Amino acid sequence: MVLKDAPWQIGNIPGPKQAKILTPLGAAKMIKRAKRPLFIVGSLALETELNGKSLMDYAIEIANGGRIPVVAVAHTPKGFSERGFQPDAYMPLINIIDRLRDADWKGVKGEGQHDLVVCLGVLYYIGSQGLSTLKHFAPWLKTITLCRFFHPNAYMSFPNMKDEEWRRYLDELIEELK
Repeated sequence: MVLKDAPWQIGNIPGPKQAKILTPLGAAKMIKRAKRPLFIVGSLALETELNGKSLMDYAIEIANGGRIPVVAVAHTPKGFSERGFQPDAYMPLINIIDRLRDADWKGVKGEGQHDLVVCLGVLYYIGSQGLSTLKHFAPWLKTITLCRFFHPNAYMSFPNMKDEEWRRYLDELIEELK
């Protein structure tokens, strides 16, 4: 039995402050309400397909629907360029996490620090550590994950789920962002 709100990797001990379960409607509301959201898209977006549709295509639809600036991490820039999409920044995940924890950083567009960080396709073990860093050292940020595994160090996270349910969640989110 898979618990919906348990860390996907059992060694992930988040401490007393743990993520709440996120729904597609909740994610859409948070994205729409944010003044300066940021979308971090990781390498799993290139390697994952849901019923024949690439996770990269889902990421682009979410970015366009929510009008969210995108940071392409790992080797995702090529996947974006092949689809005619231009991310706002390219950098390693560790670098964007470091910038986000700097209260004086002006954001990827120079308009001010971000208030919401949305993650999709980031490797679980490194994403968990990055989310933990933001949880402890950037309290002004809300973080949400749209991955199919629960991230307890985020502010809110999709629950652990199978691919079919995850696909439905992503489709619902895209519909809500229109």
